[in-house]
Amino acid sequence: MSFEVAMTTEVSIQAREHLLQHFDDGENQEDLCFALWRPSTGNCRRTGLIYRVVLPQNGERDLHGNASFQPRYLVRAIELAHREHAGLAFMHSHPGHGWQGMSNADIVAERDVLGYPAKATGLPLLGLTVGADGYWSGRFWEKVRGEMVRRACEKVRVVGADSYLAYFDDKIVPPPERREALKRTIDTWGKEAQNNIARLKVGIVGLGSVGCIVAETMARVGIAHLTLIDPDTVEPHNLDRLLYASERDIGKRKVDLATRTIMSHTTAGSIEVTALPMSIHEESAYKAAIDCDILFSCVDRPIGRDVLNHIAYAHLIPVVDGGIAIETMNDQLHSAHWRSHLIGPHRQCMRCLGQYNTSMVTMELDGSLTDPSYIASLPPEARTTNQNVFPFSLSVAAMEVNLMFRYLLARDWWPRVRQQDYRFVTQDIGFPANGCRSGCEFPQRVAKGDSVAPFYLKERQKPARSWGLPALRSRLSYLFRLLQRRR
Repeated sequence: MSFEVAMTTEVSIQAREHLLQHFDDGENQEDLCFALWRPSTGNCRRTGLIYRVVLPQNGERDLHGNASFQPRYLVRAIELAHREHAGLAFMHSHPGHGWQGMSNADIVAERDVLGYPAKATGLPLLGLTVGADGYWSGRFWEKVRGEMVRRACEKVRVVGADSYLAYFDDKIVPPPERREALKRTIDTWGKEAQNNIARLKVGIVGLGSVGCIVAETMARVGIAHLTLIDPDTVEPHNLDRLLYASERDIGKRKVDLATRTIMSHTTAGSIEVTALPMSIHEESAYKAAIDCDILFSCVDRPIGRDVLNHIAYAHLIPVVDGGIAIETMNDQLHSAHWRSHLIGPHRQCMRCLGQYNTSMVTMELDGSLTDPSYIASLPPEARTTNQNVFPFSLSVAAMEVNLMFRYLLARDWWPRVRQQDYRFVTQDIGFPANGCRSGCEFPQRVAKGDSVAPFYLKERQKPARSWGLPALRSRLSYLFRLLQRRR
């Protein structure tokens, strides 16, 4: 199990402005504050989602080169955490740059002074340090057999509306070695950017016509950790759009074929691919998505989009989504429209974008969406369609991939990241930038983590593997009764 921290840009800015205020004024003075966090638990990763900074009030902390807090400040922070069913986080600043280690005084403060009182919240203490350059580092303190044990974090993620920053512990996740295969890529956006991009865990949900192109791109740019989620197998009508499939692959699982192609085309020194042949609303796949740092939504089903919409907000994992709408008339192309957009805190969600609606989710849950008689009874504008061709998929995949890199490479002076719309017939390109509609529930889920989840998540049923004596007797008894009935 790995450990990480995530927060929104707004939370990071508020904490940094307080913690670094003295360094910014030219003083060699550290500072501290408390914060609240909620857990986000995947299959292989636990993340602390910082959602609120609890700044000190007058007289609650002392500054003396180092910094110390008064007991009433700790009590106030723990009471807030307990009231909001959250964990306690302790933040402080260091004069150094980059990922920060811990002095003996730091360890005593977190392990011995704060670790045990923080247990009153029901969650471990989360410690964070910010260097004078604004670089975050983090760790958890868990009680194991009566002692406080430090769990080092691999990275701290800061998720914004227009930029995405990741601060890595190079000792746990070392930057990749420069490889000749990536020379042009590194020369384009620089070694530092490539080091960060290559270490991100990227998930692709849907390995159809768009997803397979996205997967190929991730392999080519040196991504070292990929998660692929898709329950489907290749069918004959897929062959005009799947980059990795031919006639001999009919009936094979899409995730397996995509994995094979990625492994043969990767430019990374080593690559880890997690392939899950299941739907995103199955619990194991859902948790695998939560293990990722950024997700591609390459699905055309409302439930899939609803789950990813939820993850983007509740777990602070940005989602890049895209879609294609095609109209035909008298066996001719009438219009084609595709778009790509970034989903996450302080950005418009997929439901408000019109990518799906609640009734469509209900229809898929009760089976109406696949019932031919029900679909035939709907007016044409209410029917979902799956027409698509490879050139259009190529365009959507390119929009999604470029939107991801634009987000990861963003500079402070660049314009904000916007939704991209393209109309094939008129060749118009639009850049809407609206927020969610009033009353939308998804902005209320920001950094809620494990405390909220889609109600329809399905736990994957595992076959029983009990081979003890009671289980053996039960099986023999069942077989005996079955034989008697047949007689």
